[in-house]
Amino acid sequence: MPPTTRAYSTITPSWQRFHEFAAPLQSNSGAGSAAASSSNQQQHPYARQYSHVYAARLAGLRSRCLENARRTLKENGVDEDDVMVVDRIIQVEEGKLSILVGTIVKETDPKRRPVVSSTYDDEDACSFLFPNGLAAKGARVEGAQEPLRAHLFDSKKGDLLHLEDESGRVELFPFGDSQNSMDVDNADALDANKVATGVVAAVIGEVIEGKGVMHVRSIHFAGPPLFGHDAKSADGMRGTLAGETETDDPQILLVSGLAFGTDSPSDIKAGGSLALRREMLLEYLTNSDIGNGAAISRVIVAGGGVAPPKKDAFADSNKENNHHTNGNKSKKTKYESTSPMAFSLRELDVYFSEILSSGIPVDYIPGWHDPTNANWPQRPIHSCLLPNSCSFVDLFQRSTNPYECTVGEKVRVLGSDGLNVADLRRFLPRSVTNAGGDAGEELTAVSAVDALNHTFRYGHIAPTGPDSLPMFPSSESDPFILNKRPVVYFSGNCEKFETRVVGANGEEIASANAEKDVSRLICIPSFALTGEVVLVNLKTLECQVMSFDDVRL
Repeated sequence: MPPTTRAYSTITPSWQRFHEFAAPLQSNSGAGSAAASSSNQQQHPYARQYSHVYAARLAGLRSRCLENARRTLKENGVDEDDVMVVDRIIQVEEGKLSILVGTIVKETDPKRRPVVSSTYDDEDACSFLFPNGLAAKGARVEGAQEPLRAHLFDSKKGDLLHLEDESGRVELFPFGDSQNSMDVDNADALDANKVATGVVAAVIGEVIEGKGVMHVRSIHFAGPPLFGHDAKSADGMRGTLAGETETDDPQILLVSGLAFGTDSPSDIKAGGSLALRREMLLEYLTNSDIGNGAAISRVIVAGGGVAPPKKDAFADSNKENNHHTNGNKSKKTKYESTSPMAFSLRELDVYFSEILSSGIPVDYIPGWHDPTNANWPQRPIHSCLLPNSCSFVDLFQRSTNPYECTVGEKVRVLGSDGLNVADLRRFLPRSVTNAGGDAGEELTAVSAVDALNHTFRYGHIAPTGPDSLPMFPSSESDPFILNKRPVVYFSGNCEKFETRVVGANGEEIASANAEKDVSRLICIPSFALTGEVVLVNLKTLECQVMSFDDVRL
């Protein structure tokens, strides 16, 4: 049998656009000269006000929201001349059917609002993505974390919903009389539990005279931009056998939550080892004779490369270092070679270098626990922290968080470590649990793929920032707006694998037909929790989950 060579796919990185909005002056994070030159022409990010973020977001999404609202009117036979398009909220007239475009603002009682930490704290970060504290309890239910709790918006408890722009705001209330409402799809009806503060939307309704409250007949989001006529192509994605015959279709491998520096919370109980599962994944990648490993053209690590550091571990390490330090030497810090974080990074670096030495390109997306800036967009991890991996100049790429590139000619890939989706889920409740007392306080959040689909329909990657998701204050434009439609759109560090194929307006469709303009949404399971990775066929967009389970060996 002739020897095989790995599948190949070209790549054009475009994540530098995120770095341009995040890097302070004279940045040394190594994302490229384009970001540095752009930063030199801008003022320091923290010299701006956060109000500019919402103004830039509204300006970037206003026309798309308005277009979708007008299309709905046309589809339902409503004469556009009978509806007033209001440029500024302060100009709306009472008693007239109007279209307003603004930013959703949800006001709730501070005692009922989900707690958001204002400091960059490792323990807070761990509980943010994994709210049940698995590491502390040592428990695991069917390989998944406890369902994320969400906050229920309840107008009966004093919660208010507003639409806001630079001129003012108006209170929103669902149109209650179905007999007089427009004949629109139920999906367009206003539901406060399907939006979050920061979402830009167009609403159709009328302000009640003397009350100043707008009764909303329908709500419309920006949605993703449409594909061009050549939006998807297989050019630049080829693999060959000896004799010039084609191999399997090229694929990308998506993984998150490798969690170097710790074992999975369930390892002791289940008798498994996260380290062994990582070695199994490494063997699968580097040995092209195992399975279809030769078809993997690129590995994308979506955050979670290092485990959440523990304060106690840092304190013990520093105490021991200080104990052995004499008075003539400076005291060691927690980030020196003996610290848990440094040890985790060394393990991660060696692991990546073994993959890279086999000729497999690796893109690393930083996550919440990585040593980089906390505010979105997160800058690439510094090259000095991964020296062995960075020696593979042509194969290893340190990206921003979020991540964006074009594989082949037109397969646009967009995704993040999952923090944006986890944050949005806290404001999108799905069901009420009956356990324990007040049903309004015990809620299950929507699934991760539902939240990812919501961001797709909103036309924005991180709609909850900067209200609850830490974010740099950009003023000229909002880098998180979906200006180009992704073909593959993913979120990392999820509790289980989920996927969905969506059409032009974010609606779910049966399958990814290569002839249709579709996007594949993927929730990448945390490898530490599930031992699973996701393979994506770049030609058909079909997904395959691979599980590395050492317990059954």
